[in-house]
Amino acid sequence: MQNRVVVRAASLVVLTLLPLSVLAQADATFTDLSTDSPVLPAVRYLAEKGLIQSAPLFRPDDKVTRAQVAKILTVPLVDAEQLRLITASSFADVPAGEWFVPYVEAARALGIVDSAPTFNPNGSVTKAAFLKMLFKSKKLGFSEAFGDLASPLGSDAQNTGDWTFPVMRFALASSVTAVNKDGTLGTGQEITRGQMAVLYYRLEMYLQGRRTQALLSQAETDIGNVLQLLNVQDMSQAQWAAARSVLATRGALASRPNEPLVKGAVKVSEGFRSLVAGYKAGIAGDYDAAIAAAKEAYALAVKAHEFAPGLSPIVTQMQGIAKNMADDAREMKAQAAATVK
Repeated sequence: MQNRVVVRAASLVVLTLLPLSVLAQADATFTDLSTDSPVLPAVRYLAEKGLIQSAPLFRPDDKVTRAQVAKILTVPLVDAEQLRLITASSFADVPAGEWFVPYVEAARALGIVDSAPTFNPNGSVTKAAFLKMLFKSKKLGFSEAFGDLASPLGSDAQNTGDWTFPVMRFALASSVTAVNKDGTLGTGQEITRGQMAVLYYRLEMYLQGRRTQALLSQAETDIGNVLQLLNVQDMSQAQWAAARSVLATRGALASRPNEPLVKGAVKVSEGFRSLVAGYKAGIAGDYDAAIAAAKEAYALAVKAHEFAPGLSPIVTQMQGIAKNMADDAREMKAQAAATVK
């Protein structure tokens, strides 16, 4: 079956729910950001919310510090007068008189950062660490959200028991982040001020129900990746891509639970996950499991079409792959039985 089941990539139907918005081009508030910078909308949003100062320079490529993160996350949550009353911190390395004292102490009191002997205010921040603090500041149940989806998501998000896993899982489901070209999520990457602004902005847009199209596009990209990866028999990457596609559509469903296209997209992504499982089983010689997975994928394709007839092109493609997989598995099973005799 290893040489028989070949998945050919085809043109995927675009999972379009909403037209992509076009951001108006305007003069940059910050002179070190061009008017077409992808960071600019996020930075302007943070400035409008009073989370950062409107100043001539933003320094998007500088590493963001833990003290800066503490300020950005606590300003919306604590009254300015209350902040002024905080003059000391319980952290040994946060001395009185420093500008960040009230923000760091407020972050500790709110549970955004852990109570520990030291805080390291000038230290850099990884993507996963920032996202964890961000989700905590919004009181999002990220640890439990999508808890039934416990499959590895990328080369740096394989350990489902690590503290970073639920963080990155929720980040994918909310379209706050996406996979990089090298198959990583940037979990341990030290982020810049610009990257911090974009992550914050995307979560805000998701919470306002404005990232559904981004999630569907993300799922479509990963389904395309699944097809290509199966062709080269890169099963680990294919499984990760399939898991991410399910997560993206489930995230969209959380925002749009009654949208037929989103419901159909969930079934499509689940169907491709089944196809990956069937392909893997076939390579291992477990033909019964391959047949069962192919049947499941076919049934999910039917369900997707019931929800959203407009998904017919990709549904037809799924059904064709599932049928070929099942037929090949049956043939290989028969050949194996004949060889035993």
